[in-house]
Amino acid sequence: MARRLMAGLAPAALLVACTDSYPTIISNDGSLIGNDEVYGHTPVMMFVNEQSYFSITATRGTGVLDEEHPGKYFNSVFHVFAFRDGSDLQGQLTATADMRRTVFTGSGGAYDAQRMDCLVDGPDYNLGLPAMLSPDRSGALVPQTDSTLYYSSVYQDVGYNFFAYHIDDFKPTAASTHRESGRIWYDLEIDGSQDIMAGTAPRLTRDVLAQKIGDGKLAISTDDQARILNIGNYSTFAAHRGVNPVITLKHLLTRLQFVAYPGDESADNIRITGISVEGRHRGRLTVAAHNADELGLSFYDGTRPLELREASDGVSPCPALDPEGYVVHFDESMESLPWSQRPALKIGESLMLAPDSVYTLTLNYSQVIDLGNGRTEEKKLMSRYTLRAGSNEYYFDPATGSHIFRPGYFYRVNIVVYGLQDIEVSANVEGWIDGGDIDLDPDESEDIVVD
Repeated sequence: MARRLMAGLAPAALLVACTDSYPTIISNDGSLIGNDEVYGHTPVMMFVNEQSYFSITATRGTGVLDEEHPGKYFNSVFHVFAFRDGSDLQGQLTATADMRRTVFTGSGGAYDAQRMDCLVDGPDYNLGLPAMLSPDRSGALVPQTDSTLYYSSVYQDVGYNFFAYHIDDFKPTAASTHRESGRIWYDLEIDGSQDIMAGTAPRLTRDVLAQKIGDGKLAISTDDQARILNIGNYSTFAAHRGVNPVITLKHLLTRLQFVAYPGDESADNIRITGISVEGRHRGRLTVAAHNADELGLSFYDGTRPLELREASDGVSPCPALDPEGYVVHFDESMESLPWSQRPALKIGESLMLAPDSVYTLTLNYSQVIDLGNGRTEEKKLMSRYTLRAGSNEYYFDPATGSHIFRPGYFYRVNIVVYGLQDIEVSANVEGWIDGGDIDLDPDESEDIVVD
């Protein structure tokens, strides 16, 4: 039986978050942690840009990150690092910041009592400061520690870089965490269900500052603007005037979602029992670095099948697909409609994959065959399809200079199910911007009878 697969493209959007400037940490009992000078208690406020946050739909190991999945919204954990930016020509800060240093004693790293290098990290040396979205949906990020963050008047004129990332249900260990003087990175392994993000705040240039002031929320004198820009990046002085870094978190994986349509009345004889894509699964995730170009995720060679799963409650891992399979039903009222206008059935949640130029998709299904004389037989089958990146502008990745299924892009794969005649399977990749269709060569598909 021949198989045909057609696909198109559309890009996704970015997630944006707000974080803090240089804080002093004060325990709940009011005692100061590692800093002897506090002139004012100005709490650090961190926010996520709600409009950008909800303009994306992306899966994760414990659910989907969008408005329709409140479990994910209320249980997502982000992590934040902040380190001194650059160095002075003379004095105590002539060396670049050492990212091995930490603001928490007993966490395993070298304690930075004066906050000379490390300004924000987490009590777990392997992770940055954990933060979650506030329940009131204001977009505020609430630190998940026993301490409250306050700004300090110490080092008012020192600029800092801010980094944030989201690693879903991946749990870094001491062995998989690499906290070096100039960067922090992880040995990461994905299973197809996680949404991995990372990013940094843009440097506080004249244009960035002008945009913040131009939004109408800040009134900063000309002299103060000059001092902020002279510092060169986000600082305590800037934060006291409401200038906080906005971190742009980028989705680092490619998303595939699968929807089945009935092709004709015999579609009722087909049960889709599994979908997987062969993909790279081990990589290197850099979440903080003096050189911002190093941020992101690169994958090592070697692939394995990554299986599509169902959505979760936002806390537990995504469960496996229904072992009974998925059947799309056909009735006579659909006869005159093109398949794309017939009621569809979403299969599972999504697959999050390493960006690549080619994917091999495996579809497992069973088909009930009429043997005559009232006898039927159910055959288990498996078909493989090759998805190749197109050559138009939507596939071109400026970062690599090649055509690939791009990170941060959403691909809707539509499966049209027919019965005893040749099963026609097609995929139309849709999203925020329609990038057109591609036709896959039927000769590149492979059909296998499993049982």
